[in-house]
Amino acid sequence: MSLFTEEDLEEVVLSLINTPISMRSAHFPQKILIDGVEFYHSLTKRPEKKKLEIAYAEYIKSKSFFERLRNIMLLADKFLEGYKQKGHFLRFYEAENRFAVFFSTITDLIDDSSLHLQLANEFDREHVVIVQTEEKPNEFLKFFKLYSEDFKKSNAKVWVANPEKESIDPFIGYPKDLKLLKRFKNPKAAIQIESLWRGKVEKLD
Repeated sequence: MSLFTEEDLEEVVLSLINTPISMRSAHFPQKILIDGVEFYHSLTKRPEKKKLEIAYAEYIKSKSFFERLRNIMLLADKFLEGYKQKGHFLRFYEAENRFAVFFSTITDLIDDSSLHLQLANEFDREHVVIVQTEEKPNEFLKFFKLYSEDFKKSNAKVWVANPEKESIDPFIGYPKDLKLLKRFKNPKAAIQIESLWRGKVEKLD
């Protein structure tokens, strides 16, 4: 039995929630407006154009994530219907099996992979990260190349949610509760990805 508790895990989740990209404080009194979005900086130094472009791109990415997040959470609840659930950014589900479900993007998952692997090994639940679909597969391919084997060894799972199509598919790993398999839109997706992408990432090495 792990000594790592739900309270410990919730503290970790709170630590992963970044401060807003644009925030006002006494130390940043100068305002720059980009397409209706306010960014603040110090009196002594105006941000470089490149940094402003990066900040705005991060804002757009975060805005898109949060706009889709509620629907993805509802998709997860529907997928795990029959399980008692609690939580928000991190959801705990419990019935025949126990799940700890995180919601993220594939880009953020690349950055946070070591933490998720640690949690998967220390916490006594099935560890699932549900990420959103992306327009291009580049970041998924990067994650697969760098971390797919580590995630499989730790039994951590990565599933992909498409809120527009109201579907969830496996990217890495399957639930122990086999009754859930039929709730994936394409239950064979993870197997197909492994078969198609393994040779591709080996060529990239």
